[in-house]
Amino acid sequence: MKQWGLFAAMAGLVALAGCGSSKGYSNTRTFQITVTDLTNSSPNSGQPFSPPVFATHDSSVSLWKSGSKSSLGIQNIAESGNRTVLVDSLTPLVGGKVLSLATPLSSPLLPGNSVTVTVTVDADHPFLSSAWMLGRTNDGFSGQDSLNLFTQDGTKTYDLFGYDAGTEVNSEKTGFLGALGGGNARDPEDAVIRIHEGITGRGDAPLAWNWNNGATPANQTPVARVTITPVPPVVP
Repeated sequence: MKQWGLFAAMAGLVALAGCGSSKGYSNTRTFQITVTDLTNSSPNSGQPFSPPVFATHDSSVSLWKSGSKSSLGIQNIAESGNRTVLVDSLTPLVGGKVLSLATPLSSPLLPGNSVTVTVTVDADHPFLSSAWMLGRTNDGFSGQDSLNLFTQDGTKTYDLFGYDAGTEVNSEKTGFLGALGGGNARDPEDAVIRIHEGITGRGDAPLAWNWNNGATPANQTPVARVTITPVPPVVP
């Protein structure tokens, strides 16, 4: 697993507008997306988020899906916070299968803090997907999978949970968990994306890094809150 320092990558926004109509909406629609880290904000606790990736896209694109194997891009985000691989795979699709690609921040989003981005969708590219690392895990991440924004009315808020990318064993041990220092070796796991169990205390990671507050994977607490607000069109 690579070091936390790989979080630095590609800040900016790429957006192209298309046309289309559905359910009374026409042309492109613009939304502001605010992500808040809900994990504990006391010193040295909770889970910082790696700089995130947001993409709006058509139905042929999938960044990740629970129950499926992680792509190389999601593996890199979940294990080291390195979004470069995913961004590099999406960038050639902008103007075709991808409408907007947003990459805010160049350093971690700390617990209790928020970041806001702007994206566009249209009838042909109605879906929003996103991903970021839970920074003090072996291969934990969060985000949204193909949320349909194009027909959204008004402001909506979503609570998001932690996922295990299934690419590395959750050893929570020094030498394998970069946030502990002492090395970043990989212990590969050939599994699928699933709800993350949280920090269990089985290794060297302190329980203060947990976000589940004793919940089980089937009944866990959210790690992030996402608020999505339509931006009114500019009237000439």
